[in-house]
Amino acid sequence: MKKIQLNKSTLNQIFIGLTFILALFPILTFGLRSVITIVWVLCGILNALQLNIKIKNKRKYLIFLIVSILPFLYLCITLFYSENYNLGQRRVIQMLPFFLFPIIFYLNKGKFEGKQLQHIFWFFSVSVIILVIYQILYSLFRLDYLMAELSKEEIVRNLLSDKNLLNEDVVSDVKIRRFRSFLLDITDTHFTYQGLWIIFSLFFLSKQGLQKFKLKKYKGLLLFSMAVILVVWLFLISSRMPIIAMVIAAFYVMFVLGRITIKSQLLLLLVTLLCLNVGYFVFTPFRVRVNEIFKNKFELPTETKNSYSYTSVNVRNGIYSCVLSLAKENLIFGVGVGDSQDELNKCYNIKIGAKIFTWKDYNTHNQYFFFLVASGLFGVVLFLALLYLHWKTATNRSNQIYLYFITIICLVSLTENILSRSDGVMFFAFFSGIFLFNINELNDNN
Repeated sequence: MKKIQLNKSTLNQIFIGLTFILALFPILTFGLRSVITIVWVLCGILNALQLNIKIKNKRKYLIFLIVSILPFLYLCITLFYSENYNLGQRRVIQMLPFFLFPIIFYLNKGKFEGKQLQHIFWFFSVSVIILVIYQILYSLFRLDYLMAELSKEEIVRNLLSDKNLLNEDVVSDVKIRRFRSFLLDITDTHFTYQGLWIIFSLFFLSKQGLQKFKLKKYKGLLLFSMAVILVVWLFLISSRMPIIAMVIAAFYVMFVLGRITIKSQLLLLLVTLLCLNVGYFVFTPFRVRVNEIFKNKFELPTETKNSYSYTSVNVRNGIYSCVLSLAKENLIFGVGVGDSQDELNKCYNIKIGAKIFTWKDYNTHNQYFFFLVASGLFGVVLFLALLYLHWKTATNRSNQIYLYFITIICLVSLTENILSRSDGVMFFAFFSGIFLFNINELNDNN
């Protein structure tokens, strides 16, 4: 009898330990993530079966589970009317954590105590810090390349043979693309996801820093120093939407759940505005990418025989134009998860015709639009219902970090398909599962 009890306890500890390791996913390779996730899922199922976990308010949490997995299940249904079944199948497999994580956290409901949950946030935040420091050090060793004059290849690739085109803004823009491509090569992580990870870690570290500062000042100063490094890096990689989301979400949480004086709120507002202004005037990458928005406005990418003009802003304008065109024709059920990219590519070719859209596949760059194109209004409603469930649960429990998390997800989803890459779907599925099914163990100190 004692031996069986030991085995059960050991399995439970293994499951918790694997969850800690999964929290390190920002610095795990895609292959390692997959292997650990598979082992974690199997261990989670066995752990729930052996411990015979009884879930309080079972009906309530069963509804939570159903709402969590319905958007994924409906995407699977759209495979039946997708012509490109193989592509749709690959897309669904990429999004599997969106389905698996809530199930495992549901089966192991309440397994994580307050300190264990805090350890998970620490593991994640430290992994993000390691990722950022690694990129900083690697960049410093290659400053000769990053700061060098434009190469002939870069001039030809960007059709800048005319010397009159090589003004300061254009050169800065090309160097920023060089810097971002360099970072993508060494991390294989898009900057939007890095931005998401950073702003979530910043919120957690800031809360911890304030608590530590009251008790042990040196620990608080250390955490604030780490936070400053993350903020500087956020401006250097010029991840616009995460920066915007960080500011909006922080103030939203502060006004909804915060218990601070008006004087403190005004002070925070002034500090935020100061940081944004410093970021704009000090960090060239951020300034250039902000200026893109005002220069391009609602223009589409243009192309002539000798030159072409494209930025992340006008490319998105082209994407959204095609999204709306497809949505009008397939409003109720969408075109199917397998055909969404093919239909977008056709629209890019016929309606816009810019060469940049032939370089790679451009997705909808908006999570809501992804569900709209792939699964129509039904899919969008199911996804919105899931986001509303998280928002409602976070506000009902008055949990600041949970509300901050779902707010940044909702905001960044306006400009990115968060669930279309491993980096994004892992972040959303992992933390949303933890928050939703361990909410009774969470408190505002986490």
